[in-house]
Amino acid sequence: MIVYYKRMANLLMVLGAIIGALMGVIHYHGKILGNEDKVAVFVFALFIFTGIIVFRFIGAILANKRLKEVQSRLFVEADPKGFLESFEPINARVPHNLAEYANGQHWISYAKEALGDFDGAWDAIKDLNPGELKIHALTTSSLIVNQKANLNILKRDFEAAAYQIDDLKHLKELADKRARMLSTNLEQQIRVQEARIAAAQGREDTDIQYLEEEIQYASNPIYKKEMQLEVAEFYLRKGNVDKDSFDKAMGLLRDIVSNRKGLYTEERADKLIERPDTLYQYHKDNDGFVVIRE
Repeated sequence: MIVYYKRMANLLMVLGAIIGALMGVIHYHGKILGNEDKVAVFVFALFIFTGIIVFRFIGAILANKRLKEVQSRLFVEADPKGFLESFEPINARVPHNLAEYANGQHWISYAKEALGDFDGAWDAIKDLNPGELKIHALTTSSLIVNQKANLNILKRDFEAAAYQIDDLKHLKELADKRARMLSTNLEQQIRVQEARIAAAQGREDTDIQYLEEEIQYASNPIYKKEMQLEVAEFYLRKGNVDKDSFDKAMGLLRDIVSNRKGLYTEERADKLIERPDTLYQYHKDNDGFVVIRE
């Protein structure tokens, strides 16, 4: 992860070289070239080299710490705006032929998605070709293709999403032979994406229980709110809404807005709580329950 903070790492290595040189000067009392010890120059260079290595290691630790803090703003604190402000300029400096750049663009895409900027999210990854990357092509390809499928679902382009899911299935076949953990993860992602499409289409064969499990175990607030919204919309789209389904939908929507983070899901939930008839035509019966008009 040092590639994201290369400037910091380079400065630390320069500092390490200087400190190493000072230690060498102190060790030989300032007499390097004229020292009777024939290996003095070699040992002095070794001091410098050791300083560079030690401070490069320190740089790697600090870079990893800073990256985790930045990522936490997106995936834990659900602050996509703050994440973009701090990370987008950093990733712009990373060489575009590295997997780290593609991974960074994936995070940027996800942050823009969380703010409801689906076009900006697509632009962040549309030109990426992970197959041309130097390393980690399979894992990075999986991330990018899955995000493209995700965005197509959000934009309700289910045909395009289906093509991306086919690509995920192909990647899973490759991962079966090379990376079992990735294969398992891809199997789960494929199932989620197919269930999301079915839910958005209001199909009777929707694996809604699996999406509800995703909500239950989600630790990422952005992802959890998205799943809650999509499940709520599924219940509101059902051809014959009963009181239980309607109450489930309202419960999910109210949970979305109970802890606001400035996400598009919250704005959408507000609208559906106020006007569930944006999906279908409803009216209130004598008990106050909202039902679909015949």
